[in-house]
Amino acid sequence: MRRYLLVAVLLAAAVLTGAEARLRVLVPQSTSSLPFLLMAGRNSLPGVDLACETFLSHPQALALLLRGEADLLLTGTSQGWENHLAGGPLVLINTGVWAVSSLVGGPGAPPLSSLAELAGKRVALPFPGSPLDFQTRFILARRGLDPERDLRIVYLAFGQSVPLLLKGQLDAVALPEPLATELVLNRGLSRLLDYGRAWAETAGGDPRSPQVSLFATRPFLQKNAGLVRRLAAAWARASEEVSRDPQGVARAHAPALGLGEEVVARAIGYTLFWVPSAQEDFRRVLEYYEAVKEYLPGERGGLARDFFLLEDPAP
Repeated sequence: MRRYLLVAVLLAAAVLTGAEARLRVLVPQSTSSLPFLLMAGRNSLPGVDLACETFLSHPQALALLLRGEADLLLTGTSQGWENHLAGGPLVLINTGVWAVSSLVGGPGAPPLSSLAELAGKRVALPFPGSPLDFQTRFILARRGLDPERDLRIVYLAFGQSVPLLLKGQLDAVALPEPLATELVLNRGLSRLLDYGRAWAETAGGDPRSPQVSLFATRPFLQKNAGLVRRLAAAWARASEEVSRDPQGVARAHAPALGLGEEVVARAIGYTLFWVPSAQEDFRRVLEYYEAVKEYLPGERGGLARDFFLLEDPAP
């Protein structure tokens, strides 16, 4: 009886002092983070102190999550599956961004009417095995181009590839948002192709491929799965608002991305936001992984069901 009285006293004290659950979420300094910045600014989860912190380095942010210095991490879907395949503790909660990159050319270059126009061109990608690497190779191959023979792919960091593009020493560079839009608007570069369109041409008309997902560690989810599912539901609503009101969201949150309002508003238009059901995400991520895994380095196994936070039992 004394134990029950103590629990009741503690619960009452928590209510009286306004104690809240706290979620620390690490989000990239990109358009992908906008739904989370929106949620944090509006207190979208009553009773939860949602703290969003932006980062520039995905590996460093992952290290913070693994050390328990953050609760959740919004990062590339493939970074999560790499951790899982290596035996790590990451669990994919859901995916929120399904297209976020463009192929950018030099000033005055016309948009591509066909991917065949890339034949013989010099195209820069970030690094071997990166999301833009394996997706680009998949798209090229499915559109009849041999990535090894029909064009010249070079691997360069964005800080190296963009200056070479401006000097005319490259023909195209694959870039994520909002960097692609910032360079188009402020440096006079040309958007040759957005990857959502390219994927749709390859995948039967659907532009969506999993690009940015939310992750937590398995030990954290064992104690907080219900809270995280509440967050995912709010994330879905916030994502719809970002797509519906890009100018308003950009006005409120462009400073957090270190960019002008117009750049962020236009970059939202090239970022495909959508938080599906857990089962729909599970299906789509598995299908995408199986489609592109031959373009990933090394031997590849499958993604296990326990990599995903699913509400329903396995069929």
